[in-house]
Amino acid sequence: MGVPPPEETQPKDDTAQSEASAAVDSWNARRVHYERQATAGVVLGGLAILSMFVTAPLAMFAMLGTYPSDGGPSPTPWVTPLVFFSLPLLFALPSLALAISVIRNSPDASPARSSAAFALCISGLVFALALGPALDLLGNI
Repeated sequence: MGVPPPEETQPKDDTAQSEASAAVDSWNARRVHYERQATAGVVLGGLAILSMFVTAPLAMFAMLGTYPSDGGPSPTPWVTPLVFFSLPLLFALPSLALAISVIRNSPDASPARSSAAFALCISGLVFALALGPALDLLGNI
């Protein structure tokens, strides 16, 4: 009758346009993924710092509990740093992993890289603070 078959009604350039839009959608999805990872790293790094305020009173109580009554040195000097850094390191470790992943995999011009670098600085600070007492205790062994 005068109606063309369905294959002939679609132009040939439609596949090129759909491939281009799929590539743009894929790039946008990766960009959003990296931004979310970087944001999660910053939030976990902030929680690591804030959790030090939560564990500080507990660490003081642990210090008092392990202090010997005769006035000599504590037989368990590792308890206080363990209590103080247990929760912050649990938040800082995933923050470091997320930040390193974003910095290694995201494009150079991505805004997620600056957030990931900030998360890396915060988490690195927490690990550096925890490393001091750990190395001090290694000297006492």
